[in-house]
Amino acid sequence: MTSRLSPGVPDDLARADIQFAQVLTAADCDFYHSIDLPLSGPQVGDWDLRGRFDDYIGHIPLVGKTVIDIGAESGFLSFEAEQRGATVTSFDVENPGQWAQLPFPGAEPSFAGWNFERRKNAYWLAHDELGSSAAAVYGDVYDLSPALAGTFDVALVGQTLVHLRDAISALAAVASVCRETMVIVEGSFEGEHPVAALCARAARPEVDYAWYHYSYGWYREVLGILGFPSLTITTGSYLCTFADHEPEIVLTTIVAQR
Repeated sequence: MTSRLSPGVPDDLARADIQFAQVLTAADCDFYHSIDLPLSGPQVGDWDLRGRFDDYIGHIPLVGKTVIDIGAESGFLSFEAEQRGATVTSFDVENPGQWAQLPFPGAEPSFAGWNFERRKNAYWLAHDELGSSAAAVYGDVYDLSPALAGTFDVALVGQTLVHLRDAISALAAVASVCRETMVIVEGSFEGEHPVAALCARAARPEVDYAWYHYSYGWYREVLGILGFPSLTITTGSYLCTFADHEPEIVLTTIVAQR
């Protein structure tokens, strides 16, 4: 099996390590989202959004839309969007070194224990079994234009900002490739003051992957700056199996439109 890049992807991004050998079994994979596969059966991930995708994206229509899924991981959001009639491009970091961990002295970075290839394998196994036509691109979330050809109707940014030390620059990059609607899903909190709350705690160096949660007011101001003045905000509780978290977590969905 080989990856499918978006039309117009620059040649220097079509690297050999973007091509993937056939994934034989789910034993070769680590899934971020739980997913039901036609041949391999149910696969357990860190999050279980099965049956909740429409709630998660704020019930926006996707039929006939072009969608970029930022931080696609093992592809659940990409494949669900595709099943709802969208033409999808999945985007993720090229290597785990692009993730920035909080600087706890002497601590082993949490992402160092992740097998990045197993996460990519999970995407391609699901892609194959679901008969997906989604394209995949790997690159730098802060500089999307060189990796992506053209723009998209909808950008999905699902639980990605919390892992970034510079969310404004990342959203500016997403805005540069998004024509109509941006959907952001994160932990957030009420309040019209545009503030960020530090997620990290000095006593928990093992949680070095969570930077900030942002207030509703922060999203209104930042997305307004980026040309998305119309916001709809909803919340929902979602199942999480990750060891460092509660089994159900409230997430906020921000639907921002130009």
